[in-house]
Formats: sequence, structure tokens, C-alpha cells
Amino acid sequence: MLLVSIFGGIIIVAFFVIRLAQGYRPDFSTKSFKPTGLLVATSIPDGAQLWIDGKLRSATNTTLNLTPGKYEVEIKKDGFTSWKKTLQLKKELVTQTDAYLFSTYPNLTALTFTGVVNPLLSPDGQRVIFAVSEASAGKNGLWVLDLADRPLGFPRGPRQIIASAAGGRNFAKGIYVWPPDSKQILLTLENRPGPGGKAITENFLLDTDKLNLDVNLVDISPTLLLNKERWEEEEAIRKEAQISKLPKKLLEIIGSSVENLQFSPDETKILYTATASASIPEEIIPPFPTASTQPESRQIEPGKIYVYDLKEDRNFYIMDKGNGRNLSWFPTSRHLFFVEEDKATIIEYDGTNQVVVYSGPFENTFAFPFPAGNRILVLTTIGKDTPANLYAISLR
Repeated sequence: MLLVSIFGGIIIVAFFVIRLAQGYRPDFSTKSFKPTGLLVATSIPDGAQLWIDGKLRSATNTTLNLTPGKYEVEIKKDGFTSWKKTLQLKKELVTQTDAYLFSTYPNLTALTFTGVVNPLLSPDGQRVIFAVSEASAGKNGLWVLDLADRPLGFPRGPRQIIASAAGGRNFAKGIYVWPPDSKQILLTLENRPGPGGKAITENFLLDTDKLNLDVNLVDISPTLLLNKERWEEEEAIRKEAQISKLPKKLLEIIGSSVENLQFSPDETKILYTATASASIPEEIIPPFPTASTQPESRQIEPGKIYVYDLKEDRNFYIMDKGNGRNLSWFPTSRHLFFVEEDKATIIEYDGTNQVVVYSGPFENTFAFPFPAGNRILVLTTIGKDTPANLYAISLR
């Protein structure tokens, strides 16, 4: 009899433990367990205030059991932008905020001091090449700045990859492009004096990890076309491998109704512009239990920009095509980044929480996020009669 009582007690305790783990909480008024949804309130940085339906409930990072339903959730921290969404909590399921807060008092740090001309970001977003043409002797030429931080978060300084010499080749006047793999620089010098005074065009491949010596340069003009064809082939293979991961029904729409397709850094989402009206079928991938509950747009219209979430089968309208300049993915894969006149803006992939993270002058709309997502790189001029230089703007 004692063993039966112990066994029965174990079953009852196990039942209560399982129910609690599923998010159920005892309701003493009805003498039953009441289902709840779990809200996991996370933020970067943490320690922000968590407001629910206008009431301060806790600080992030925390987990709350709430009755299933809609809630206005806002996360605030002094000195940072606020985050706000209407979230739909479902019973026995976890809803996570994943809120990124950006500094409202960014620091501006100079990264170059020699003057910068024609900066060009590499395809992988890891490096920038730029020309220096009006510095002291020995510093004119081409330079590369690594945007990825060294261990412990220390920034890297720019390094010269080729120097212009008085009376020799002026590399700062060349045309340079990044191959798709971002490992070298293709430098073209046009209208160079050749044999008999005839103008010639030279093409060189430069190593971006060291100083290239003028005397060691080899003109690759005879094989330039072959190099470009190889790069185009490699890029086509890479894109084909990405696109092959998409659901078949989505591939049919992409092939006829979209352009400017960009995969997020983690390849879980795609950013695209619709060129024709189309309807994205429901459940083209298996339903995801804790998918986003933000309003989506499965009927796409030409001239509008959207994001499709490949994990959750959700499609979000972002903005009209004419409103976003240089719209691209932010390194978090949860945000988009774009530039307008004299400001840089970040918006979440579902079209919510659009914030201006920097407002001020910069040259030629040159503004890009660092790979770590903690800073923005801009080309700007500080003060009168000073050359443009590269600056880092902190975001958190």
C-alpha cells in the first residue's frame, strides 16, 4: 500500500512539473491549471526596462508567463533607441523579443588622417580600399582598411598596398575593383605613356595583405578577359548554390517576379524587389510553431521591397523601391541598413522599429556597417579646408 501511495505521489508530482514546464500555472479560482505563453525578453545591451501594455514589468533579460493574447511590448534604456512591437503570445510556446538597441549618443572616431579618395567596400563587407593623393611623400597611393576587429575588440589601422612615386605611376588615379572573392584588387591604369609615346592601358592584380612593389608588378592585360570570365563563373556558381536552397514554389516566383535578390549573412532570409504582382502560397515550407506574429504581405506588388523569412515562411513588406538607397543587410541578419541624403537608418527585417542611427554630413552617401554590427563607417569632412577621411560611428 505504501509503494502504491509513493508511486501515485510521483505521478502527481511529475504531472505538475510537466505542466509547469509547458507554461501552465495554477488558477486557484477555478482549481485548475491555466495555459500561459512564455515571453523571453532579451536585449542588446541587456539591463533595459521591459514595459508591457504601458506598465513597467521587469528588466531584460528575463522570462515571463503571460496569458495568451496580444501585448504591446516596449524595451527602453537610457542613452539608447527604444524597441517596440505588438506580440501575439500563444499557449505553451515561447516568444522572444531579440531587441537591439542603438546608442543615441554615438562617438565619432577618425580612422584615417591622410585624406581619402574613392573608397570602395569589398563584396564581403570586410575591407575598404581607398586612394591617397595629397599626403606627404611616400603615403600617396592605395590603402586598405580591415573592418573586422582583432581579438579583444581592438580595431585595425589602414595599411598601404602600393605607393605612388614621383615621376612614376600614379596609382591613386587608377580605377580599382574588387573581384567577387574580395582577396585581391584589380587595378587599371589608363592612358599610360608606352613605347613610341603611344598611350597604353595596364592592368595589375594587387595583394591586399602586403605592400606591392612597383618593380614587381606584372601587367595581366593579355589574360584580363579570362580572369573576368572566371570571376563571373565563380560568382554565378555561388549564387546558384544559394538559390538552390529555396523552396520550389518560391523559386517559380523569383524567376519571373523579383530582382535585386540579397541573402542575409546567415542565409535564413532574402531581401528582394518585386517586379510584377504575384502571390506567395501559404505554407510553402512546414509551419514554424514560434514564427513571427507581425503582419505579413504574401501578395507582392511591383516596385515594392520585401523580406522573406526562409525559416518561418513569412513575407514582410519593407518599403517602396524609391525610398531606400543602398538598402542592404545589416550583419545581425535581423536588420536592414540604408542611406538617405545625410542620415543612416536601420530597420528590422519585418519592417518594424525603423531608427536613424546617424544624422550628419557624409560624402557621396558612403556609409556602411562594420562586420560586427557595432559601428558604421562613413566618409566625411570635419572642419573647413580639410580633406575627407574615414570615421567610425559607434552604435552601442
